[in-house]
Amino acid sequence: MKKIIISILALTFLYSNALATDSISQKDINEINTQSNPNTVSDASDTIEDWAYSAIKKFGVEEFGEHHGKFFFFASQSVSLKPIDPQFGDALVNAYDKAFMKLQNKYLMTRFGKTIVEKAKSFYLDRSTNAKEIPLPNPSAPGFTGKVLNIMNKSLDVTDKKLDKELIKLGSNPEKVKKMTPKMKKDIFRDKFLKNAIRKASGSIAGLFPIQTSIAKDKSGKYVVGIIAIATQKTIQIAKDIRLQRKSIVKGKGKDVKTLLPQDPKKYLSTFGVRLSYDLDGTPMIISYGIGSYSKDSDDYINDQLKSEAKANAISNADAQIAEIVNGYMNIHQSRKNGEEIKRYVEREMKPNSDTVEKTIKNIIKITNNRARSSASVSLKGISTVKTWRRTTKEGVKFVGAVRVWRYKTLKAVKDFNSGRYKSIKTRKKSHSYMKSLEVSKPVNDVQDF
Repeated sequence: MKKIIISILALTFLYSNALATDSISQKDINEINTQSNPNTVSDASDTIEDWAYSAIKKFGVEEFGEHHGKFFFFASQSVSLKPIDPQFGDALVNAYDKAFMKLQNKYLMTRFGKTIVEKAKSFYLDRSTNAKEIPLPNPSAPGFTGKVLNIMNKSLDVTDKKLDKELIKLGSNPEKVKKMTPKMKKDIFRDKFLKNAIRKASGSIAGLFPIQTSIAKDKSGKYVVGIIAIATQKTIQIAKDIRLQRKSIVKGKGKDVKTLLPQDPKKYLSTFGVRLSYDLDGTPMIISYGIGSYSKDSDDYINDQLKSEAKANAISNADAQIAEIVNGYMNIHQSRKNGEEIKRYVEREMKPNSDTVEKTIKNIIKITNNRARSSASVSLKGISTVKTWRRTTKEGVKFVGAVRVWRYKTLKAVKDFNSGRYKSIKTRKKSHSYMKSLEVSKPVNDVQDF
């Protein structure tokens, strides 16, 4: 666990020093990569947040945020179901999606957010001689008033809507009935303060790349998903180039995609989202990990259909993740109301000889309303599947996955094929293995990647 912490934050620390000295040795990078051997979060008290925040403090960084033109963000989300639930797989995927949306929210607020603060205070006090008196309507008054009192006197146990219907049946004016209540109230004191902070943001979330994902188990047996991500001018430019289906002038250290995939089959379930890397020719490459899940059925035919649908869902999730990274757009509206209300009033039932009751209410107001919506669209040209996998947990939950990769050379091959200049591309043979435990995802980046 400590190695993971050191690995992630040392990359940030070394890059910060590199900006100051304009140099960073390959020896330093190799040392960090050597430390990047992921380990299971074995201690139940080691929550995702403990892991993230205690780690950055060791390098003199108190909070995630902007560091030398690079933006680092962290978000986490607990999984709603436990591993013994047949739908744990779906809950795990949902937890990642929620965590990444929180992360996108933070990123968007940092770049485009604005805050509006509204404060309101109202005060009312009635110290009149008859402040606590509530006059009853005259039973002999023409119209519906007498009928109301007759119904009240019968002590009908009815709701407001039923009472309205009864009154209308007796010939009361429907419009007047709507204005009536079973009890009459009168305010004699009211003091209310309300502060409403509204935060809004709208803009592109393209170029926000996860660096590493992790899963930790808490004391209650639930799992928590965590994500650390980065956005820089370079990642934003790469996303723009891919969106426009053009070759990027941004270059990086070329790597074989085989070496970037988890070597231990057990680690695929802790590897979510996308990763930015560079193909063998140095052009940007996006790796996307899609996961699907299903519950095994006793009928073989139905089981095959469920498995097939889960695979299709995994591919769809992987492509959707690429689309968001390349061309994502998001709108956010957050409203947080804080305040208090102190109210004193008198109340009596609408019937003769009823008592007048005095009541005091003290409320602390704390209301949160978050709305976020994202959308993305991107051409599927250049995306191909490089690996599929399947796992069965010890609890019996079935997982399937697909690793999808966007490469410029694949895009070029598609364009050449469409124009009659096709050159064959070797495809990767699918491999399958089985999972035994949950792990932390494998870091795949050097600091120069961003």
